[in-house]
Amino acid sequence: MVLVGFPALLPAQVPTPFVVAPAAAPCLNIRPRAASGATPVLACLVPGTRVDGVGVAPYWRQVRLADGRTGWAAKKYLDVDSSAAVAGPADTTTARADAWLEINVVDVGQGDGIWIHTFDDNIPGNGRYEGYNIIIDGGPDASDAQDKLLQYVQARAHPGAVIDALIITHPHDDHYPGAEGILRHFEVRDYYDPNYPKEGSRWAAFRAEVDSETIGGAPVTEHLGRANFGTPNWGSELQVQFLYAWPGSAAGLGSGNTLENNASIVFRLVYGSQSILFMGDAEGKGRSDPPDTPQYVERWLLDSLPPGSLKSTVLKIAHHGSESSSTLPFIKEVDPRFVIVSSGRKAFGGTYLPDASTLARYCAFDPAIRIYRTDQDDEAEGRTTQTDADGDDIVIRTNGVVTTVDAKADGQPIVKTSCGQ
Repeated sequence: MVLVGFPALLPAQVPTPFVVAPAAAPCLNIRPRAASGATPVLACLVPGTRVDGVGVAPYWRQVRLADGRTGWAAKKYLDVDSSAAVAGPADTTTARADAWLEINVVDVGQGDGIWIHTFDDNIPGNGRYEGYNIIIDGGPDASDAQDKLLQYVQARAHPGAVIDALIITHPHDDHYPGAEGILRHFEVRDYYDPNYPKEGSRWAAFRAEVDSETIGGAPVTEHLGRANFGTPNWGSELQVQFLYAWPGSAAGLGSGNTLENNASIVFRLVYGSQSILFMGDAEGKGRSDPPDTPQYVERWLLDSLPPGSLKSTVLKIAHHGSESSSTLPFIKEVDPRFVIVSSGRKAFGGTYLPDASTLARYCAFDPAIRIYRTDQDDEAEGRTTQTDADGDDIVIRTNGVVTTVDAKADGQPIVKTSCGQ
């Protein structure tokens, strides 16, 4: 598969009439590019002004003004003009070849930070291709100056933009602190965590921030524990399958850090014939145990789910590629084409993740698998925990028929053609 980048503009089918929302008072800035900050302002439209939506990008709509000029406006502040006639009913069943789901695995150093953006057809309210934004974890850094996930999203969004779902897979310090910046700068609609009984003041302070979050003046909706997750609606084109989270008992899940890892939310996105499995830090064995006998969460998944339930085009590997993940029966059941590793240059008892032995199991299973890492070339470049978040970002795109991966090393594009390359 030829690796391609993500287009800045997603094409719309037909112009859609919008009006500037009251919340944009005193006026809504129209800019020449899909960016805020220092970008010049072409016009400032008062609430109630009608415009035509002619294109979309994440968090933005391209609009045509009454005088014929086009520019970009924050999507949040545009309402559908219900008084205008729309050319025919929206098609909510037919797939579009250009409808790309985008999954950004951001290089946050040692940790996880993922932003998902669904395709937007520029027709709000039809329940399909609605341009939703989902954050999974936040990385290790809570300060704006160091929070790479926050900076990544801010470069593409506007202040106060909506995050439709924030998922904290488990409360380890390399997964949730960066989400504090997401809560500070954006409005979160739904929040998910496994409801693991984490102790300590830092997690308590983070949960207090979640409790105080509002969107449009209303409290964030909190989904604590798998029994309260429900089935999210991120567009009818997607199936969202929450497969596992903290079961409320430690039986069979280890102790200490192992137990906390095994509280992780595991979920799978299905889009057409393509699927992506997110494993959090869920483990499959002890580090010194053989890889042919699954334990912990991998054992639970293999024993509890029907055959084929784990099969995925893309696997976001568990626990940063630790030897404690990826047993042989689990690899066989998932049978991935792409394996994504989110890791950095932090030593754990002298070991850096991912473990070479873990990746070797995937390559032995299928040499055609392609492995992409957010620590790409970090060892050769002499990176440390202070410098390992160096732009080794990974962008996965799928239109439900094909999947492509656009990966970088130190900010520069790379191409992989085989496992272990």
